[in-house]
Amino acid sequence: MKLYYRPGACSLAAHIVLAWVGLPYELEEANTRDPEFAKVNYLGTVPVLFTPEMGALYQNSAILRYLSRLPEGLHLGPGKDPVFKAQCDYWLSFFNADVYRAFAPFFNPEKYTTDTSPEAKKAIKDAVPAQVAPLFERMDIHLASRDYFLEDEMGIVDACAFVYCYWATKVLANGLADYPNVARHFAAMQQDPHVKAVMAVEGLKL
Repeated sequence: MKLYYRPGACSLAAHIVLAWVGLPYELEEANTRDPEFAKVNYLGTVPVLFTPEMGALYQNSAILRYLSRLPEGLHLGPGKDPVFKAQCDYWLSFFNADVYRAFAPFFNPEKYTTDTSPEAKKAIKDAVPAQVAPLFERMDIHLASRDYFLEDEMGIVDACAFVYCYWATKVLANGLADYPNVARHFAAMQQDPHVKAVMAVEGLKL
């Protein structure tokens, strides 16, 4: 398998899960602004995972679910229980749609306005914390009674959550301090040796 990624981007989740799965894989840092990358993904986004069975896979949720269906990754997914399957689908959608959409204007404010002035871009970025807050409150309530998003073990949903918690430490004025249960989960993830290794490879610091 081969993963195209950007340091600290959504692809961080797939990178972590690949490390957890333990199968051989290659990494290539993508220059998503390079026209040549359009040959890999015409939308110019990461992650992209090339697999022996299916060729190129796009979209974080699809890649994470694919990895959790491999024999080596079954312990990272929801298993056969229909309730856990539904919860897994819910949280992957929550993160990759709602939470991503709330954060995205901070990183690319120029995509959300036709006003190119610095003031317009600043106003867009300043609006992000208020959009993020109710989503992190939802996460915090969920984690009040459990260690991980699907109960007892780290899995693909936790890897996905880790990305946005990492973004929160860079974007929110108080980091995760207002969300103690989320902060506890994030701290536990940071202690995982595979997460530490992936962060080092991507050159990410907290």
